[in-house]
Amino acid sequence: MSQPSFEQFFSAIAEQESGGRYSALGVMTGGDRAYGKYQVMGANIPSWTATYYGKRLSPQQYLNSPAAQDAVARGVLKSYYNKYGARGAASAWYSGNPNLDQSTRSQYGGPSVKGYVDSVINKAYRYSSSGGSTPASSSSGIPEEAKKPMTAAESAEEYGFVQALLNSNSELKEKFAEAVKSTWSPQRFQAELRDTNWWKSHSKTERDYLTKRYGDPATAKAESSAAYVKVRQLANQLGMRETPGNKARLNTWAYNVVAKGWSDDQLRYDIGKYVYFDHDVHQGQGGEEQDKLRSYAYNMGVTMSSQWYADKSRNIIRGVAAEEDYKDEIRRQAKATYSEWATQIDAGKTIADLASPYMQSMSQILEIPSGSINPFDPDIKKALQYKDPQTGETKVKPLWQFENDLRGEQRWKKTKNAQDSMMQVAHQVLSDFGVKY
Repeated sequence: MSQPSFEQFFSAIAEQESGGRYSALGVMTGGDRAYGKYQVMGANIPSWTATYYGKRLSPQQYLNSPAAQDAVARGVLKSYYNKYGARGAASAWYSGNPNLDQSTRSQYGGPSVKGYVDSVINKAYRYSSSGGSTPASSSSGIPEEAKKPMTAAESAEEYGFVQALLNSNSELKEKFAEAVKSTWSPQRFQAELRDTNWWKSHSKTERDYLTKRYGDPATAKAESSAAYVKVRQLANQLGMRETPGNKARLNTWAYNVVAKGWSDDQLRYDIGKYVYFDHDVHQGQGGEEQDKLRSYAYNMGVTMSSQWYADKSRNIIRGVAAEEDYKDEIRRQAKATYSEWATQIDAGKTIADLASPYMQSMSQILEIPSGSINPFDPDIKKALQYKDPQTGETKVKPLWQFENDLRGEQRWKKTKNAQDSMMQVAHQVLSDFGVKY
């Protein structure tokens, strides 16, 4: 079968791209858009107008000049047509690659490359060999396949979708049926589609993914599987237990990654809601964060509730707060409890650090294993929260006074230290009376 003439091809491109409208404007895509009757991308306009029109124009100047539009499109398309033939030229114009004319992979906002090329060639044969603004009235010389009406699948391709996607939603299916019946242009169909609830409730990223899932299911499945693995690994890392409900959520999160473009921060925020610490059982990053907070509070001589630890560690792994935020809260409580030590706490000291001399003395004097004494011991807390009995002023209890107070307790009297001390006193008394022993 012979290919259409260049003039037929040239007229078909104009019809395919804009319905022949010099004022046509494409939607914004990646910060750029297509302009005019032949839908030339804005980034190409300055250099192409300089080459084919003899004057470098801005996109807006180009849009306002039908002569510039015709000159640029004719120049570029003629070079493509001479080099690649009609099908290759149409492929290059649409995709930038002349070798994709058989590619059925879906393209966002338009048909597959093959669908686009087939549509252009079919349109071309409807024009006379000399081209023109209207299709030829006679069908003589038009190949039989060009005379056949497009199938539903081909129509869907021309509108930039796959039939399975359009049939998956009653609103889309109804709109598609109306478009085919009324022979809407792709531009009209896209415009009508933007008014549907489906379009308004699905982002561009999600529409792209759904088009791929129905048009290229193998690729979409591979991407979804990879996202599922990623989501599951992150959920386990954060400490989420795989209950039946959470297993179902893994699929939802994987869909949100591939279809809605969720970032790791969005995943952390949502997964973190389902990390629980029941009966003091915790795991993963959430468990690690809880252990850090518990350890820090212990060293600061502060007691927080189990619910506090669960809520705060969950906030940390969700990314809504930082570990330091809650350490600061613990420090504030420690300073309120041990006000005389506020300066040292601000300097980075913990209550365990400040209590260390008292705990060492207590261990030695009362003969208690050092590991069994902590900042929560009543004697240690009293020493750190000492009030002068004369003035009632809160102050630091001198270490010597703390040690003397310990020796006044019943516990000290039972120690070997106490017994040795009492024996020494007794010996001294006897010696003072001249008793030999």
